[in-house]
Amino acid sequence: MNYEHIQNLSDDISNLRKDTSNCDVKIKVGEGPNSKEFMAHSLILSSRSVYFKKAFSEQWARKEDEFFISNQPNISPTVFEILINHIYSGTFSVDNNEISLVDILIASDELELLEIYRQLEKRLLENESAWKLPRDFITLCKHDHLTKLYQVAIELVCKNPKFIFKSKEFLNMEEEHLIQILKRDELKLEEIEIWDYLIEWGIENTDSISNDDLTEWSPMYFKELEKTLHNCIPHIRFSQMFPKEFNELRKNYKNILPEDLVDDVLQYFSDPNSKPLLKNLPLRLTVYPFDSKIINAKDAAIIASWIDKKKEMPYRLKDIPFKFKLIYRSSWEGFNANKFHEYCDNKGPTVIIIKVRNSGEIIGGYNPLDWRSIKTVKDKKSKRVTSKPYIDHKCKTSNSFIFSFHF
Repeated sequence: MNYEHIQNLSDDISNLRKDTSNCDVKIKVGEGPNSKEFMAHSLILSSRSVYFKKAFSEQWARKEDEFFISNQPNISPTVFEILINHIYSGTFSVDNNEISLVDILIASDELELLEIYRQLEKRLLENESAWKLPRDFITLCKHDHLTKLYQVAIELVCKNPKFIFKSKEFLNMEEEHLIQILKRDELKLEEIEIWDYLIEWGIENTDSISNDDLTEWSPMYFKELEKTLHNCIPHIRFSQMFPKEFNELRKNYKNILPEDLVDDVLQYFSDPNSKPLLKNLPLRLTVYPFDSKIINAKDAAIIASWIDKKKEMPYRLKDIPFKFKLIYRSSWEGFNANKFHEYCDNKGPTVIIIKVRNSGEIIGGYNPLDWRSIKTVKDKKSKRVTSKPYIDHKCKTSNSFIFSFHF
């Protein structure tokens, strides 16, 4: 006859944590005011953790007054409490929403608690909601050997970049990690905003600059700032800025921009088909926020500005007041008038975009009225309603326009 009392055994081992009379391990966790000493049993620790098994071996063991001594300055007492409870009970829960799963994962990696590590890694890889940004990204910057998690963290930062760029931790970020973000095609910020944040980071990390008022800067300040930003500047996609934005930027920071880079960008603005002298960086994916294979978001911002008769600088991408929705694509629905009207009639104001084959030209137009190809006719005598081609339909508007782009 067999009896199982596994739950009782588990409860008894778990209760050993409360009884310190037979403990032979002192674990000093954390640093300074955020530190705590834990008492534990070497037999349990070494049987549950590869790290402690090695730490308590004859080769590595350190004893004081018959106690094994273990120092864990990189782990917070709150995180260690969770881990040692798991070691004794085999259970794991995080009730405190302030605790980062990344912090627990890194601590479990240090202590070689593989069960918890794998469980947390899976959760972080599969659930965006499990992350605490920007904190987790900054933490992983110090542990970038955790490659998969580091890459996921960068992807999340690119989706919500202001989490990191507006945080106090951003200004202390190491250059290599900043460059990793700047390299990403999916970084969801306008290029001029990226530049502004980069300048802010550069000023903070240039010791000789004592203020951020450019009008008070000496030539030495610009020279020192260029040194700080030298490796970052090549990853800024200046050609994705509006010409007016770039010219303003060039006026303020001409001493830190390489001449060949400036020449390249100006050449691009005058002739987008020109061959770049420097590395041709691709458009960021976020420059295409709607489903168009012909124009990008910067073009859409210009068109939106024309629609609103905005005379100054075109709308910034984030300020476009219209939502552009694709309703007809000739390569899908067919390139003929009937199909056009089938999809576009009675849809309200529309923008038409046409790419001219074998040329570098895009033409288009804005119609603030409905398109209509059929009119309804009611016979007064028979009261029958029929539909006829709306050939003679005429409407007046002063808000329509046509345009062309070169790409």
